[in-house]
Amino acid sequence: MLFGLILMAATAAVDVSAAGQPTVDAMQSDLQTAYACKDIDGRKVWKGGLAYYIQSFVYDGQTVDDATDMATDAVLPEDNSPETMREFEQACLTMAPSALNDN
Repeated sequence: MLFGLILMAATAAVDVSAAGQPTVDAMQSDLQTAYACKDIDGRKVWKGGLAYYIQSFVYDGQTVDDATDMATDAVLPEDNSPETMREFEQACLTMAPSALNDN
């Protein structure tokens, strides 16, 4: 009986942590509504409601013809250091859409 309770508690803990991560579909939708920020190290950056996004590295021999051909990486706080997150916050701080523009 005790083993069953421990197993249930472990399973519940796994479910909670998995539920904390946004789904791929949610992140794709978030990226489509994200706003542009200042570049970081020559890579384009966007801020969405769920995550920051950064242009993926382009390696030797790869070309990016246009914005629709660009790959991005999600930057989530739980996957990065506080210093990294501050860098993204600073890049997006002055680029945030103004509430005055919505009127």
